[in-house]
Amino acid sequence: MIGGALGAAGGTLVAPGPGTVGGAMVGSGAGEALTQFVDPFKSGVTEASVAQIVAATGLPMVPAAARRVFMSLPGAAAGLQEFLFRRLGNAGERVLSLFAPTPGTATRLFEAARQSGATLNIAVTETAQVTKEIAEEVGKSKFATSGSAALAKKAGEFVEPGAVPFNEFRLNQSDLGAVVRSLERKGGAALGRAKQLYGAMWDDLNAALGQAQGPTGETLRAAIDAFKREEAAAFFKEFFTASTLRRVGRQNLDVDALMTKIDRHRDVLKRLLPESEIGEVLTTLAPLAKIPTMAKTPRLGFETMPFAERAVVSAGAGAILGGVTLGGAGAVGGAATGVLATEAISVALTTAPGRLFVRMMAERGATLDQLGNVLLQSSRVALSPPRARPQVRIPQMLR
Repeated sequence: MIGGALGAAGGTLVAPGPGTVGGAMVGSGAGEALTQFVDPFKSGVTEASVAQIVAATGLPMVPAAARRVFMSLPGAAAGLQEFLFRRLGNAGERVLSLFAPTPGTATRLFEAARQSGATLNIAVTETAQVTKEIAEEVGKSKFATSGSAALAKKAGEFVEPGAVPFNEFRLNQSDLGAVVRSLERKGGAALGRAKQLYGAMWDDLNAALGQAQGPTGETLRAAIDAFKREEAAAFFKEFFTASTLRRVGRQNLDVDALMTKIDRHRDVLKRLLPESEIGEVLTTLAPLAKIPTMAKTPRLGFETMPFAERAVVSAGAGAILGGVTLGGAGAVGGAATGVLATEAISVALTTAPGRLFVRMMAERGATLDQLGNVLLQSSRVALSPPRARPQVRIPQMLR
């Protein structure tokens, strides 16, 4: 048991989730082998038994497998989704806290820079070049959309003065970011061109900030960093909202869809955040991608079965268990019990206490698996018949 706990802890450090079970298996098997062959704790049951070692190694899989089956029953998805929003926040605010400043930070810093005498004009060199290229493409294309044409026209008006006051530049840049987010659903050439313009505006802004010196320059740079992070937060909120839907009156989040949107717009996001922070967001979301929506549960499998197919599986499992324990009559009763128990549990999981129980299993899964392993290992040891220590004969020549 001690070996299983240590192995589970070590496995968790190497690979959380699967590593916990794998570590517990290795640790339990190694601990039992040590007891069987060496008996450092003087248990008195040190006759080597391969069966005991195999049982000790395999038992950690039982709680993990049982929890997996339990959480894949129909009705569990609601509890898992509740756990998901508890972890991320109803609008993803827990993820936003990884990189976004307090709302209004950029505005306060910009105001501080203005009061210190900052009068920055942004030369729109890169933006003008990209605008020219887009206008030429749209002019040559016979199939350019109205969105692309409108984008080229508005961009041309924006860059016409050659330099734009800082506050005006920031306002237009924020609005262009909103255009990029609105075009995300449609995709197409207009989205790609809007992204080009958005990136060029950041290039021009960064070039202008490089010329700002002294405390005012530092304040402006801090304000721009906060502004970038607020823009990144706006993108993430849009992605989060677009990845949610309502099922049976309950909010559902498709984490796979959310991660896909982040990946598709990484070219924009890397203008706003360091690659390492984007990776941190994806790393935070990755373990939660296995949680299905209530209407899309292909990852767990069992809950997607029609009732008839699910009943056959439940009956078969119940019959096998009943037959092993009670014989033929037990197989019949086990089959009926398997079907009824599966459906009863599934209904119970849709209740508020049921959702709370599923959420607890999702939050404390590794701990519950280890506790289950300890109970099973304790039962195995208690039920094992005592064995006498075998006498190890030492050859005469070695004495």
